[in-house]
Amino acid sequence: MKWILEELAKHLGGKIKGNGKLEITGIASPSSPQPGFLLTVWDRKILFSVPGNVPVVAPLGWLEEGRDGIEVEDPRAAFRELLRLFGDFVPPAPGIHETAFVSPEAEVHPQASVGPFCVVEEGAVIGKDAVLRAHVFVGRKASIGEGSILEPMAVVMENTVIGRNCLVHAGSVLGCDGFGFERNPDGYPVKVPQIGRVVLEDDVEIGACSTVDRATVGETRIGAGTKTDNHVHVGHNAKTGKGCLLVAFTGMAGSSSLGDGVTMAARSGTADHVHVGDGAILTGCAGATKDVPPGAVFSGFPARDHREDMKAQVLLRRLPELVEKIRKLEARLAEIEKKGLPSDG
Repeated sequence: MKWILEELAKHLGGKIKGNGKLEITGIASPSSPQPGFLLTVWDRKILFSVPGNVPVVAPLGWLEEGRDGIEVEDPRAAFRELLRLFGDFVPPAPGIHETAFVSPEAEVHPQASVGPFCVVEEGAVIGKDAVLRAHVFVGRKASIGEGSILEPMAVVMENTVIGRNCLVHAGSVLGCDGFGFERNPDGYPVKVPQIGRVVLEDDVEIGACSTVDRATVGETRIGAGTKTDNHVHVGHNAKTGKGCLLVAFTGMAGSSSLGDGVTMAARSGTADHVHVGDGAILTGCAGATKDVPPGAVFSGFPARDHREDMKAQVLLRRLPELVEKIRKLEARLAEIEKKGLPSDG
């Protein structure tokens, strides 16, 4: 895909510097700048190292005379828009592929796209402009909202509800059984039936190979605008607020919950029934075993205030030194006792 610099400036709401007719063929990274590829910078140190023949998007007033580029108020927002403009995803044509199986009792909007080898069971509803790419399974009475995209091999089990403009990446499973077992008198695990559902609100993104379990009863709910990374697990009856971020390998145990705007960094987790307050952060590998206050930053296991945990980590690193001091003190006391002297002398 090719663009003219002045056309891109209109999309970005920016100001042209230099040759507005310059042809742009792609997006460059700071590590590999090249002519004809547009580089976005928001750090002056990077700008100083960019060759003069590389076009640049930068904050207002940063581009010197003779440099081709676009000045914008928010270069990060401009970068996101440029990635969208140069992306190579082409929405498939509406319709049902000849190899797909769609139940006569399912409802598929004429402007939806159902790709090769998809299965749509009875009672399912596929909304306007929804896209099911190859090998997607949609179970009984599931609902896919307008404009949502399901990547290859995504599985949407029965009664699951997906809102508008959601993106479910390849290999994810929504609405599988929650992990519900109790031991019988003989100590053998007995399954607790899981009869609830999963609800994804609007603008949710689920990363590849992630799972969201259906509730035992009621709902497992992912709040609007929440994004999960790859390999994330959300247990039965768990709930997130709006705009949460769940990074790779995080896990929410059953019936735990997040407020709005919570961030769970990589490999962090919540124990069952724990609530993490609005805007709180669980740092990498943090394990929340009790409620986390709004706005707090918790780390470690069991997770606690990040500053307290860092103090403990500092002391832990000094442990060999402290042990050596104790050994020397013990040796000194033993020598004193051997000589028959008072220990306080």
